[in-house]
Amino acid sequence: MRKMSVLMTEDYLEERAKRGSRESFRQLMDKIPAVEPEPFDRL
Repeated sequence: MRKMSVLMTEDYLEERAKRGSRESFRQLMDKIPAVEPEPFDRL
């Protein structure tokens, strides 16, 4: 059953990728402020 879930997830992600665009992604990323992460979010 686990392998089936992996394959279904892969199919889902491929379909989502086909509907997206780099331009939309860039526009979305431009809305995120360029600030330092909170101490608890740092690597």
